[in-house]
Amino acid sequence: MALKKALIVDDSKSARAVLKRMLDELALDVDTVESAADAINYLKDKHPDVIFMDHMMPGMDGFEAVRHIKNDPQTAAIPIIMYTSKAGDVYLSQARELGAVGIISKTISPVGLKESLFELGLVDDRRISSASVKDTPVSGDSAAQASEETLSREQGKYHADIEDLRRLMDEQTIELHKSMWLGIESVSHEIFNRLNKEREEVLEKILSASVEKNKTPLSIYIISVLLLLSMFFNASLFSDVYQLEKRLASSEEKRQFAEELVQAADSHQPVLRDNRVVAEEGGAEAFIQNRQYSVTEFIRWAQGKVIEYPYDELALNENRINEIEEVLAKALESGFVGSIELQTHVGRFCLSRDEDGNFVLAEGGMPVTECEYIGNQQQPDDTPSTHQSLGFANYLSEKASLIDQGISIEVASTPRATEISGYPEQTAQTTVNDWNRVAQLNNRITFKLIPAAVE
Repeated sequence: MALKKALIVDDSKSARAVLKRMLDELALDVDTVESAADAINYLKDKHPDVIFMDHMMPGMDGFEAVRHIKNDPQTAAIPIIMYTSKAGDVYLSQARELGAVGIISKTISPVGLKESLFELGLVDDRRISSASVKDTPVSGDSAAQASEETLSREQGKYHADIEDLRRLMDEQTIELHKSMWLGIESVSHEIFNRLNKEREEVLEKILSASVEKNKTPLSIYIISVLLLLSMFFNASLFSDVYQLEKRLASSEEKRQFAEELVQAADSHQPVLRDNRVVAEEGGAEAFIQNRQYSVTEFIRWAQGKVIEYPYDELALNENRINEIEEVLAKALESGFVGSIELQTHVGRFCLSRDEDGNFVLAEGGMPVTECEYIGNQQQPDDTPSTHQSLGFANYLSEKASLIDQGISIEVASTPRATEISGYPEQTAQTTVNDWNRVAQLNNRITFKLIPAAVE
């Protein structure tokens, strides 16, 4: 009797290895592929008896692959089992609507796996037979030797299973974190939009009621409070600038320059700064004022600089190095000393899938409510390390030497719930172009400069 053939579709190498080992012990002929696209190509000339399909995969995900397989008359009859860490009645219902016969967990036991295959008629009975049992009887020394060899094989297999399971759990933890971030992002923006709408409705009712009663509208008090807050914020900004100027005009810098003047006087040489000869009388104060102005101008320029980047790229990769080099060069030229923080902001784009299953910008004229996905597939969470390419991380390592000149470089990510530009409401009247225009404004890099404190 020919062996039943199974196909495993999973981007996790360890998950494929664990499931393949269990299927091998159930006497199935097993093939594996690492992506949904590879599975579609495999099915063009092969016809397995069952397919185990992962859900979360790069490119085309498991549900898309199931839909594609079931829409093809040549492969529609092949039973598909979702092999995933997801669970629940809602997920099972979605899987069965697409044509999957069921779901199994990535931590399923051999007994549970055989139960599932028995129901599909792919194994003869529910009993699990040990692969180590032999039909030929042995005795004496041969029996003892065979027993030791069997025990050694079993121990080796168990150790391998434990390592595979450990790797599988690590990968599942990463997948669960990714799903959690995407879920939190979606729910948080729904709550944000609902609260905005409720706030506008309450303010409108309060204003209408106040006008009808011919009393001073409560909105006037609200506006007054907002104006006071705005004035306080502006005063705080001016205070920061004033403190910055005090630091830049510190006595330490004056003392350092005074020492240069003394040395110059001893050698009867003029003091050169910024290609200018500084007069001996009053030169220190004049130079410090000029340098103070230069650093202040640099900080104003840098904190107003914005670097936008495409939706399908990481915020910090090799394409941003030239612009960041410009900022560092101006910092050195101005004499800035302190920390330069690269702040990444991530836009939430309206995306759809292309023919290959990859996310691209959705068609501009359609309503935003028809987007397949709203978010940023390249940067699913707000961890700073996930916003950098390996090449950019190496670039930052090379720039660590700037600390000798008093400049340190930090990377920080701004939570995407903190929006630079507010998104429009997700209604049928809002087009994808309107939404993605705001998303691009939020998809940027800004600079925060923190001058070093002078004691």
